[in-house]
Amino acid sequence: MLTNRQLGVTILITIIGLAAAYVLHIALAIGFSFGLITLVVIVWQSGAAFRGILRSMGEGVKHTKEVMWILALVGVVIPTWTASGTIPYMIDLGLRIVDPSYFLTFSFALSVCISMLLGTSTGTLSSVGIPLIGLAVLLQIPLPMVAGALVSGAFVGDRTSPFSSANRLVASSTGVSVKDLFKALLPTTIGAGGISLAFFLFCDMRGKWHQEENNVLSQQFGSGFNYSIWLLVPVLLLLFSILLRFKTRNGFLLSIASAIGIGLIFQGVTWEEWLHAMWFGYHSMTFDSLQTKGLSSMVELIVLIALAGAFNGILEENRVLQAYMQKLLGGSSTSLFTATIRTGLFGLGLGLVSCTQTLPIMMTGRSLLPFWEERFPRSQLARVVADSSLILAAMIPWNMLAIVCGTIVGVPVEHYIRYAPFLWALPLCTLIWSYGWGRRGRAVGN
Repeated sequence: MLTNRQLGVTILITIIGLAAAYVLHIALAIGFSFGLITLVVIVWQSGAAFRGILRSMGEGVKHTKEVMWILALVGVVIPTWTASGTIPYMIDLGLRIVDPSYFLTFSFALSVCISMLLGTSTGTLSSVGIPLIGLAVLLQIPLPMVAGALVSGAFVGDRTSPFSSANRLVASSTGVSVKDLFKALLPTTIGAGGISLAFFLFCDMRGKWHQEENNVLSQQFGSGFNYSIWLLVPVLLLLFSILLRFKTRNGFLLSIASAIGIGLIFQGVTWEEWLHAMWFGYHSMTFDSLQTKGLSSMVELIVLIALAGAFNGILEENRVLQAYMQKLLGGSSTSLFTATIRTGLFGLGLGLVSCTQTLPIMMTGRSLLPFWEERFPRSQLARVVADSSLILAAMIPWNMLAIVCGTIVGVPVEHYIRYAPFLWALPLCTLIWSYGWGRRGRAVGN
């Protein structure tokens, strides 16, 4: 087991390396590697076999394969949807259907509905986020605002939907049923959801989204692509594959394959053009708003995810953090409000260091459950974990979850976070609820 000093040094070097890389605009993988190397050296010097360390790193990388697949396939799906005419068609269709006056509110509401149905933030952002971002470009609506609305809506379902893997992980880690978890989350869901809806309505009412240009813009892409209802097939296939609980990567692969077939038939895209677009991105000589990135732009992020997986593998295999968990929460006199603050901070710390959403949820829930059961119901721990560890990961620029979301919508997390009220309102709502619940409990006890 690591000493307090060794653990502190590891965490400090990891955070400093990531923050420095982020500020200096160099590859995050380079910054993160300093923390990984430090952890390997310290664990090895503490008596662990080097071969065992390598094995735990390998296991950790295996656990991130799905995330790496998604990043790689997002790099391919966007240019294929564009070259096939799917995104231009959906944008022009949206210009005729969506009222730009309430574009942010519509984006948030649609994202909420799809995410509750699919139970995944990445699937929601991929299926409805990509075309809505393209539509926002033409309407000249600030992209950070649109990204904030989409991400906020996507995480309503990612956290709350009974179909969400993150929701079920919270339930299993804290020992509550999915039904009881939904009831526990309802008050803060309503609070944060109401704040978000009011926020986007206010932004829409104060914004000027250039409504006078709609008629001109709606004709922009029609001259460059052959339109057909069949162009919606790639998006529908992705939606239904996720709805039917196929593996996410299989849904992406199916969508990409259909987009290539449709592009060959309707747009006459050659195989050489397909390969170029998938690797380098789609570049249009006619429409400046249809420029995309390709798979090559994802390589750096995929390397970072692999390194983060190796880091997490060492943490889990050697149980580096477990011995310090209950010390964080203090004695039996700790109030629910104080326990909520400390649990949230611990989840934030894990998110900063581990670069994942899964590890903070699992470690916070499982390790703190014995303490919580002594004084508070399990459902209260489940609520706090869902409103802190699960959500806070999406606000850390180098966290896997934030990287994937920012990559899909094409807006870095630091640009859209202030326009994603569901993410920052939830921790505040859960603190308020814990304070009120604690006071009510004391009143009943007296």
